[in-house]
Amino acid sequence: MSAVGQKNRMQIFDYVNYLFLALLAVSVMYPIIYLLFLSVSTREGLAQAGGNVWLWPEGFTLNAYTGFMKQSFIYTGYSYTILRTVVGTFLAVLLMSLAGYALSKKIPFKNSITMFFVFTMFFTGGLIPTYLLIKSLGLLDNPLVYILAPPFLYNTFFMLILRNFFMTVPDSLEESAKMDGASDVKIFIYIMIPLAAPAIATISLWVGVNHWNSWFDSMIYIQSADKQVIQVHIRKLVIEQSALLMSDAMDSIDKKSMPSPESMKAAAILLTMIPILTVYPFIQRFFVKGVVMGAVKG
Repeated sequence: MSAVGQKNRMQIFDYVNYLFLALLAVSVMYPIIYLLFLSVSTREGLAQAGGNVWLWPEGFTLNAYTGFMKQSFIYTGYSYTILRTVVGTFLAVLLMSLAGYALSKKIPFKNSITMFFVFTMFFTGGLIPTYLLIKSLGLLDNPLVYILAPPFLYNTFFMLILRNFFMTVPDSLEESAKMDGASDVKIFIYIMIPLAAPAIATISLWVGVNHWNSWFDSMIYIQSADKQVIQVHIRKLVIEQSALLMSDAMDSIDKKSMPSPESMKAAAILLTMIPILTVYPFIQRFFVKGVVMGAVKG
């Protein structure tokens, strides 16, 4: 094959890749764009368009957003969601980093302890035993359940990724630090944590997204509506189509410019998506490096 023919084939291959990636990007972005157009469309515009939008909004109004921002459950729900995401992610990553660092060293019964953790990946108590445990600990209707309830405080799979990363750090690095008088705690904080930053950032995003999107534990363990996370309220609105939430939001809006229920739901979904989406670009660059470096050793 001539050099020119090979070059042409490579160009065709690149063009096909670009086209595929462009279509993939559109398939990912369009649902978000659709929700945005739907949320700012007017009731009259949607009625004329048959309830759907395609490439532009049908009219323009921000009443769907202003109506929801006047509801008290928005602020209480966001407060608990943000609190559980920040505090829960920090504690979970800290515990998993400590366990992973310890299991990466030569300690007595290392393999047995590791298998003890791995066992929990395949066998769990189930929903009813977990509920009884939460009840016996006095965590029912207690916001601490968002942080302490399994599986958010600890994840064996994430711990193993961190352990595998710590195993790649040469022992000579720690030995030299100990010769300079550094304790195990200082080695962990000032040497291991900075070196493991890509893996920790990746796992922090995974744990944070799990916390942000979680609603089932709030629905099961929390009875008070003012202590539930924002996702529970949005679920009641979008899936269960709660008439109470819809009427409360509608009552705060001028009747002449009242948005459609579909616009209200779209605005509610976007209000819960945007915060976590803004975090992703800052951590995305750690993804490949963090996962690959954590999977070097078994």
